[in-house]
Amino acid sequence: RFKRQCARSGVLQEVRKREHYEKPSVRRKKKSEAARKRKYN
Repeated sequence: RFKRQCARSGVLQEVRKREHYEKPSVRRKKKSEAARKRKYN
């Protein structure tokens, strides 16, 4: 029972992680945009 619960929670965490996963290119673009904003403010 405990093991099953652990597995279920692990799976849920994995799914959540994948949901919010951004492609590296997207992340880089966001980061560069943020840097640009910081630079000009």
